Amino acid sequence: MLARLRSLRGDGGAPPLVGPIRGELFGAERLAEHARAIARGQRLVDTPARLTLGPGPLLSRLAESRGILDDARHQLALASDRDVDISPAGEWLLDNWYVILEHIREIGASMPRGFYRELPKLASGPLAGYPRVYELAIELIAHTEGHLELATIDLFTREFQRVSLLTVGELWAIPTMFRLGLVENIRRMALRVMSRTREVELADAWARRLREASERAPQALADELAAFVETHPPLTPAFVTRFLQQIRSYQTDFTPLLWLEQWLAEDGMSHEAAAASSNQRLAITQITVANSITSLRAIARLDWQGFVESQSVVEQVLREDPAGVHALMTFETRDRYRHVVERIAKRTRLAEADVARAALALAREAAERTPDDPRPAHVGYYLIGDGFPELERSTGYAPSVGERLYRGLLSKAMPVYFGTILLLMMGALALLVSLLPSATAGAILGVVLVALIPVSEMAVGAVNQLVTWAVPPRIVPKLDMREHGVPPEFRTAVVVPTLLPSVEAAREALEHLEIQYLANRDPRLHFALLSDFTDAASETLPTDEAILAAAVEGIRELNTKYAGGADDVFYLFHRPRKWNPGQRVWMGWERKRG
Repeated sequence: MLARLRSLRGDGGAPPLVGPIRGELFGAERLAEHARAIARGQRLVDTPARLTLGPGPLLSRLAESRGILDDARHQLALASDRDVDISPAGEWLLDNWYVILEHIREIGASMPRGFYRELPKLASGPLAGYPRVYELAIELIAHTEGHLELATIDLFTREFQRVSLLTVGELWAIPTMFRLGLVENIRRMALRVMSRTREVELADAWARRLREASERAPQALADELAAFVETHPPLTPAFVTRFLQQIRSYQTDFTPLLWLEQWLAEDGMSHEAAAASSNQRLAITQITVANSITSLRAIARLDWQGFVESQSVVEQVLREDPAGVHALMTFETRDRYRHVVERIAKRTRLAEADVARAALALAREAAERTPDDPRPAHVGYYLIGDGFPELERSTGYAPSVGERLYRGLLSKAMPVYFGTILLLMMGALALLVSLLPSATAGAILGVVLVALIPVSEMAVGAVNQLVTWAVPPRIVPKLDMREHGVPPEFRTAVVVPTLLPSVEAAREALEHLEIQYLANRDPRLHFALLSDFTDAASETLPTDEAILAAAVEGIRELNTKYAGGADDVFYLFHRPRKWNPGQRVWMGWERKRG
């Protein structure tokens, strides 16, 4: 029988599965050296991003991974319900499926196709056509066993940039590239887990068939052994380990099956070798899945804004702002400045750092030329302010046709606005008149006069909607005072204008002022009511004195409560009534002008 088993065994090998993204574990020094080596070895595609079509291999791969992971979750859940051993890695996948799904969605939200096409791509190597920052992410994942920390990411990126500078867009893409790399790792391990689960189920099924045949008759066992040798699944370490474990667990004296174990040991692998290989594979799979999911969780918590600013060469240049203002601004404002630099660099084919230096040079010249005017000495004056045309000339930036048209419309905003309304009104009225071909001139005039007001309302509404859609809001740059508070030179008073028709209204206004103070407590912020009496037929009313007394007393109480009695936090500015000859009424002085 043993000879027969040997002759029928065949190859029995399984097709290899793609392994994890895994390499030699590096320390900090080796990681730094490796990052520089990667940067030196990369060659980039020269094709302009606008000529690149399709989603690209990376996003296509992500779509495939989503399908594979959905299938893996479904199959593992069914296997778990059947009490099949899905391995610790399989349990990790099932327990953390929502984490994986959340990050796949985040990738889709943060990596639109337009942004993806703008990323510099590799021209050669196994990742040709992929973004170069994806290789950076993959290499770091491989040499940290997928265990990512901000300090390690910061080191690797900084050393890479010692050789090759990354764009602002690439820095923002790094967290997404890590997500893509970790999802790829999880995909590969999911395929492994599913393959092992199938092998375990097959091993259990064959062991059960042999046990049942053994219980029936010797001939039945011989037939099943022959069937196993002729039609057995690939003899992988997982299958062999599970199969022999099950066989040994059934009974200790099972002589025919001991021949099978001997055959496996001689022509394939022994139980010990299979167990060692299977356990090692199990351990690597579990570590890879656990580290990948843990790192996905960590990526969601890391301070990527701080990372981008610390790594951006553009940011370092702009922080040399002669006005000393750039570093004090909100992150959103600084990011807006960097995006302007990025846009100019793409159109002019200049390096982003060179564009930032051009803005810095203009600001320094202005600081020397007009030291009494701080505005032109700020880099933002040339990036989003009135000095932008100077930066365009300095960098050779040529506005597109759309930009020229947009600027032309804005320069004549009022004529364009009212002219469009007039054209719409004339068109609507002409259409209405065309529907009255046999009407007399008097009837047409009457219809036009009746329709004039509703048509004008419709035209104004349509133009306002069009302006809202076509003209983006102009966001005012802001200083960030959340951490250190308002500086002494920017001491500010928050003034709330209000009418005081009664004592109760005065108390409500004071309560509102207190709420504003509690929401914005700062020693250099002051709060004031700018109050007026209601309009009247005479200069004073009998109730005025009580209303004003309530307001004064309320301000005094607020200062006592929050300023220790000092009159330097809350103020009351009250305007007496003055005669307004135009409206023929007594009212607060210039009340309607604020």
